[in-house]
Amino acid sequence: MTGGRGTPGPGGVLARVRAATAATHRRLDAGLDPAGRTWDVDVHRRWLSLTWGLLAPLERALAGWAAADPTALDVAARARADLALADLRVLGTDAADLAELRECPGTPLPVTRAAALGTCYVLDGSTLGGRLITRAAVAAGVPAGACTSLTGRPGGGRRWRATTAALGAVGEEDAEEVVAAAVATFAAHERWLSPLAVRSG
Repeated sequence: MTGGRGTPGPGGVLARVRAATAATHRRLDAGLDPAGRTWDVDVHRRWLSLTWGLLAPLERALAGWAAADPTALDVAARARADLALADLRVLGTDAADLAELRECPGTPLPVTRAAALGTCYVLDGSTLGGRLITRAAVAAGVPAGACTSLTGRPGGGRRWRATTAALGAVGEEDAEEVVAAAVATFAAHERWLSPLAVRSG
């Protein structure tokens, strides 16, 4: 069923994406647990290294989409891989170590508008959650200047609203692709960030 004129039904695409990714989102939050662990400089350095490995290939793919789609979101303003490198430099990581950073293999790379919107949903949302990690990191002694990639460039709230508005305009024919891309991007985050997960028992 749809809401008419190709628009997804009750709740829309945004609600469907949230529902489809909720379980993975909860597991990620519980595994990272920034409020319940000591988020020290060593943990933060590992976090930055791993998140760069996710962001770099995703952002290249998003840039390729944006270059071909005149209605694309502003992916340059959303870029954070470069900020992660800058954060690592603040922590004293040298050029040789930066050159050894690994990208996440098998990252789901968006090539269509629908897939790109699903990816942006995850990446933009992570900057909102990044505020929690920033607070925990700074409280544990991590320099604030090494946390810029967690929340991104100024205007995060505006970018999030632009993403949700774009999702609200997605038609039924593209809804499943948006959801699938968001699910796959969340799954890549969960798999790649698992070395940082808090282990119970």
